[in-house]
Amino acid sequence: MIVVLSLSLGLLLAIALAATGAFVVEARVAVRRRVIVNLADGSAVDGVLLRRHRTLLVLADARLLSPDATPTRMDGELVVERSRVLYVQAVR
Repeated sequence: MIVVLSLSLGLLLAIALAATGAFVVEARVAVRRRVIVNLADGSAVDGVLLRRHRTLLVLADARLLSPDATPTRMDGELVVERSRVLYVQAVR
């Protein structure tokens, strides 16, 4: 009985560690890469993704891309709420 419980606990721990490792790898995929953040209002932002937070994306060297206008360069770091993001494309 104790052996079965020990094996079950060990298997559960191994699965939890594997899932945590996969989550950490996924969270770092696009950081420090150039991305296009497509927003819910139809516009997009091209920039280097510096940080991903639970509720925010922080981009540097950003340009606002609108369907009917030329790209507009943004000064400083741009903070985008993740609730406004449709999807993020890693481009380079």
